[in-house]
Amino acid sequence: MKESKTAVSGQEKGFFSILFDLFRSLKLTIFLLIFLAILSIIGTLIKQNAASEEYIVRYGEGLFEVLDFFNLFDMYHSWWFSAILLMLVVNLLSCSIHRLPGILRQVFRDPGARALEDPMLKALPYVERMRVPDVSKGKTDAQVQSELKRWFKNPGRIETESALTFFSEKGRFSRLGVPMTHLSIIIILIGGLMGSIYGFRGHVNILEGEAVNQFFVTVKDREIPKSLTFNVRCDDFNITYYNLPGRERHVQEYTSLLTILENGKEVLQKTIKVNHPLSYEGVTFYQSSYGALHQVSLGVQQKNKKEKIQLSLHEGETAPIPNSDAQIRLLRYVPQLPTFGEGAQVVLFKPNQRPLALWVLKEGQKFDQQRNDEFSITLEKVSTQEYTGLQVTKDPGVWVVWTGCGLMVLGLIVSFFFSHQRIWVRIPKGAGEIVLAGSANRNRIAFEKVFNQLVERVRGEKK
Repeated sequence: MKESKTAVSGQEKGFFSILFDLFRSLKLTIFLLIFLAILSIIGTLIKQNAASEEYIVRYGEGLFEVLDFFNLFDMYHSWWFSAILLMLVVNLLSCSIHRLPGILRQVFRDPGARALEDPMLKALPYVERMRVPDVSKGKTDAQVQSELKRWFKNPGRIETESALTFFSEKGRFSRLGVPMTHLSIIIILIGGLMGSIYGFRGHVNILEGEAVNQFFVTVKDREIPKSLTFNVRCDDFNITYYNLPGRERHVQEYTSLLTILENGKEVLQKTIKVNHPLSYEGVTFYQSSYGALHQVSLGVQQKNKKEKIQLSLHEGETAPIPNSDAQIRLLRYVPQLPTFGEGAQVVLFKPNQRPLALWVLKEGQKFDQQRNDEFSITLEKVSTQEYTGLQVTKDPGVWVVWTGCGLMVLGLIVSFFFSHQRIWVRIPKGAGEIVLAGSANRNRIAFEKVFNQLVERVRGEKK
């Protein structure tokens, strides 16, 4: 029984060891990065979050079904894209965990004794020897120590029976640059996942002078309402045009004065414009569009009745016609139809009859009566209200991403502009060789120049 348990334990250890080796593999990192790059290209070529009709026209019904099954029309919010990002996070974490102990030992190790021994010279990339006679040791020590101070911090002294070794180093912290960069990527990916899972992007149109407490998110052609914990009111909307005499007016800027209401009290007010949003409780409102909502008053007179009924409708609204089984829908209002002037397009719905679409003209009452229909419809008056179109977004991971970006910049600066440089100078007790040796983990060309200058200075002192 004991042997069986030991065997099972060994198998489990082997499995986890294999799994850890897989996730810390550089090949896996390269594969995931290339795969994400390919997916990003696909996400750029395939328009995201468009209407299904547009996809069917572009790709055909069969290919549309396949692409929709794999959620390629909203791929950045799909479960499999999040899973790939999560796998990259685990991969980077595994690589960092594997390398971090060795890096920490190099950065935070106790200086201890570092006498320069002959076996060490085989591993050091820069070694210079110079033969000297038996000179005053005190003078030589002081000269070498003085030269080392010019390039490095105060050197340490390690004295043995045969020689005196000076050792100095700088930039040990530069070895943390790579782990910092890895950590920054992990933080950025986690922030992106937070935004994808817990964030949203929607829109809302607010009439001037009105307040709303909900917005709409488009999910596969459906407008899904989402509630806000506060009200947003549009107090004013303004459009500024370029002053170009004799030319068509072009919009220069459009702004909205928004007020945030909590329990009926005004808590925040700001004028927003493009790229200058308003943020409150993590929700950001961007100025994205504008337009006008027409409220059209229609006169409906039923045949053989003198009373004319007044119906007030917004574009897209449907209302029943009183004292009848019919309904009327206002499709759109047009201020100026070619040759006909002001008009509105409506649809009549009657039981057991096909819907009847027709134009109602401001100056065409007699023309409408010629239809000899049960209902005679006239265009009475039109009132226009401007509305502001706002993009409503929430991304709880945005500050996590910015933190990761800042850490990445710091990590790259540490990695590329600093290096861990070490220098040894061994001075014999009596006649023999002065040996200079050094190493640098990166930017070796710059270190080689410093090392050669130090060699020349020490050699010059011995002449």
